Amino acid sequence: MKKFLVIFMILTFLVSIGVFATTIRIGVIGKAAEAYWYQVNQGAQAAAKALGIKVDFFAPQTENIPMQISTFQTYVAEGFSGIAIAPSAPGAIVPYIHKAISMGIPVVTIDTDSASSDRYIYIGTDNYAAGYIGGKEMVKLLNGKGNVVIITGSLVASNSLERIKGFEDALKGTNVKVLTLLNDKEDVAKAFSLAQSAIVTYGKKLNAFYGVYYEDGPAEALALKSAGMKPGQVKVVCFDMGPDTLKYTREGYIQASTVQKPFFMGYLGVVTLYNMAKISPTYTMMMLPKDHHIDTGITLVTSKNVNQYLENMKKLGVPPTY
Repeated sequence: MKKFLVIFMILTFLVSIGVFATTIRIGVIGKAAEAYWYQVNQGAQAAAKALGIKVDFFAPQTENIPMQISTFQTYVAEGFSGIAIAPSAPGAIVPYIHKAISMGIPVVTIDTDSASSDRYIYIGTDNYAAGYIGGKEMVKLLNGKGNVVIITGSLVASNSLERIKGFEDALKGTNVKVLTLLNDKEDVAKAFSLAQSAIVTYGKKLNAFYGVYYEDGPAEALALKSAGMKPGQVKVVCFDMGPDTLKYTREGYIQASTVQKPFFMGYLGVVTLYNMAKISPTYTMMMLPKDHHIDTGITLVTSKNVNQYLENMKKLGVPPTY
């Protein structure tokens, strides 16, 4: 968190020494028309307002690689000052990022990286670290022994794989075991159905769920509640903080969630590109981490600290759910 604040202050300083930027136009491309991406856009538009520039935001209704690429190409053709993208297919966007940068249009990735591309910097969660934190919390909740079912929205997306790897690494050396890994393909109804099936299939052998994507934790909690289980009878550790995640955390069906900071991904993405447009990518990068990653961090929200989390977010003026 301390490192994040230092970077935030540096970027703010760079903005303060710039001149008015009435001609700067930045594009931000999200993954889907979901609450999470709405909050990314909130952050992007807050930065645009503070800087006095225009930011165009686009996200397809559901993840759509061709639409992302088409929008990216449009922004390049229109000569945008910079582009921030969360690539649904990190490999597919590589040649398009290369072309944009060769034309003098800086590109950064947010939420999901395309590490093999020419992008200047990735701004988002350290997904491995977040998964590891979730795994450690799971070990704690199960007192070092039990069986977990993992439900995710993708078996190929880098953020999903990194979270799962971090989670599983945290279980090493303990008696907490993974029974199976299930894929709901980012379908809420399917996530609920998979959780229901796991409850029936494993019965008393099932001690916990780990939800990798936004929809998974609430789906697991609802399945447990619908099955007549008491809060905490089967533990749930998950990702993100939607309205239903908050609801089930308060009810005790979700014990912990690693909450990302999408508002700051959007905000810092725009501010970084603004600075690149004003003082050049080279000078901007000199002020940023050498590993080309701004870790926006996570907050571990539990049933014990949820009220403090809500109070902190209110003080920051950032919506607590997304």
